Amino acid sequence: MVNFIFGIHNHQPLGNFGWVLESAYERSYRPFMEILEDYPNMKVAVHISGPLLEWLEENRPEYIGLLRSLVRKGQLEIVVAGFYEPVLAAIPKEDRIEQIRLLKDFAKKLGYDAKGVWLTERVWQPELVKSLRQAGIEYVIVDDYHFMSAGLSKEELFWPYYTEDGGEVIAVFPIDEKLRYLIPFRPVEKTVEYLHSLDDGDESKVAVFHDDGEKFGVWPGTYEWVYEKGWLREFFDSVSSDERVNLMLYSEYLTHFKPRGIVYLPIASYFEMSEWSLPAEQAKLFVEFVETLKKHGKFEKYRVFVRGGIWKNFFFKYPESNYMHKRMLMVSKLVRENPEARKFILKAQCNDAYWHGVFGGVYLPHLRRAVWENIIRANSHVKVGTFVRDIDFDGHDEVFLENESFYAVFKPSYGGALFELSSKKRAVNYNDVLARRWEHYHEVPEAATPEEGGDEGVASIHELGKQIPEEIRRELAYDNHLRALLQDHFLDPETAIDEYRLARYLELGDFVKGTYDYSTSDGGITLWRNGTVSGRAARVEKSFRLKEDGFVVDYAVKSDAKALFGVELNLAVHSVMEKPEEFGAKSFEVNDPYGIGRVGVELDREAKVWKYPIKTLSQSEAGWDFIQQGVSYTLLFPVEGELRFRIKFREL
Repeated sequence: MVNFIFGIHNHQPLGNFGWVLESAYERSYRPFMEILEDYPNMKVAVHISGPLLEWLEENRPEYIGLLRSLVRKGQLEIVVAGFYEPVLAAIPKEDRIEQIRLLKDFAKKLGYDAKGVWLTERVWQPELVKSLRQAGIEYVIVDDYHFMSAGLSKEELFWPYYTEDGGEVIAVFPIDEKLRYLIPFRPVEKTVEYLHSLDDGDESKVAVFHDDGEKFGVWPGTYEWVYEKGWLREFFDSVSSDERVNLMLYSEYLTHFKPRGIVYLPIASYFEMSEWSLPAEQAKLFVEFVETLKKHGKFEKYRVFVRGGIWKNFFFKYPESNYMHKRMLMVSKLVRENPEARKFILKAQCNDAYWHGVFGGVYLPHLRRAVWENIIRANSHVKVGTFVRDIDFDGHDEVFLENESFYAVFKPSYGGALFELSSKKRAVNYNDVLARRWEHYHEVPEAATPEEGGDEGVASIHELGKQIPEEIRRELAYDNHLRALLQDHFLDPETAIDEYRLARYLELGDFVKGTYDYSTSDGGITLWRNGTVSGRAARVEKSFRLKEDGFVVDYAVKSDAKALFGVELNLAVHSVMEKPEEFGAKSFEVNDPYGIGRVGVELDREAKVWKYPIKTLSQSEAGWDFIQQGVSYTLLFPVEGELRFRIKFREL
């Protein structure tokens, strides 16, 4: 007989669309638990994230009642995490403990005293032991890949172990990767055969499956397979009546058996994450390396030594994510003693918008918007004022300005541009715009996954081949700079809007990413740079002041070369824009009911305006997402000699 722990993890990101939650509920969460109720001998360890629980409590209270009933019958073990599903390794220890406490309190409302943690994205680092123990946690669930990365062989991964840090000890259960690829994608008998193959007479041996509940109905093709074709009923029926399979919960296992000994796990997540978290060029090489090992039949033998990046690499890979994360950390420290503000910052720690793998993540504007909304709402409880500091630890100081209505953050080292303009009233960051970048999967057709092959069943999203549609490929462009407000361009007067928007133009000046000098005043900043345009001397000076309803900036430009001078404003506009536009104007409005609201831009002289959508290509569980991250507005003025003008930006 072999012990078998079956677990699921149900999560929806903060800020996700209501219709997405409705669909996931009807296609996965509800039918799964209703079928479980029909099998009283079946036991499941379940983790449900806080954002999803809050939605269920408000919209589907009967589901909360069903969970209580299943807990009472002994069929459900509640496994917790941070309430708002943060990556625990990426937030301060004080916040980790509070996040876990909040979800433990909710579990108690369901009738369960939770002692175990589902580690979000299985992102492990050794010093988590102390935080988990301090939060009253006795066991944690990670992947077998973590253990293999520590040098253990596959044969040693059918038991929990202890791990220790500074004298604090916790039990660690390894999830069996083979089961992750069998369940629910292959016929039930394949899983049963595998479980039987593990039976060697050792009564302490345990096989653990714990993975996304959305695999049971939400992932492509799974609803028909799991429910309409009856996979889940057959699975519950088979494993709950099989005399060679002993269904257990984590807590039951630990009352019957002790962990096997001590291990020290390195910083790790699951195998796929080690590919996704690498910079794009390295990720491409990683996939090639894994495929080469597979081709020569050596992957299984040497895979314990195949390691890519770690989760925190995403802050290196996506500077926009890094800036958002460091702003969150900054505010977390400021509001730790303020319970009302702290609730917002705990929400802002929801993991999804900070990274990207097979799901949209950082590429989904509505998820980033939810994080920024909560950072701003938390920040609004404390007065910060003006300061100069390296907020995002990129090695360069930022200038932080505040008035009653806004936060404005400049990067003098990066084009003297405005990289955050956050409205306290609207709780939006107007510059929450992701740059267009090349990702390795734009070229590599498959991911480096050790999937369980076979023609039977339904394909996992890791196995789906994807070709970029031609209509997307035509519009695909990659930026060579980050996107901000008040970015200064010098262009050839013959440049066309299509060349500009598709990043196929020549930048004549060295201002977009160049370093600006600066001086600050109360609520304002003046930035200037002496650079070159077409090899000839040029100077740009801009004096910025925050106002109650927006900002005013005065430009003074000198250039001996004949050029078009452009000031680019990248705004987080979510109302879909299909085609680029070119027009002349002294003022124009932006109306974005789904994102930033209504704003106006006013000039003291007419300018030519280029307007186009900024679209990024990312993979998702359904295929390709060509997503509008925002809209670029570039105000263009001919310059040869001196040029002066004023821009006003106002909330309407």
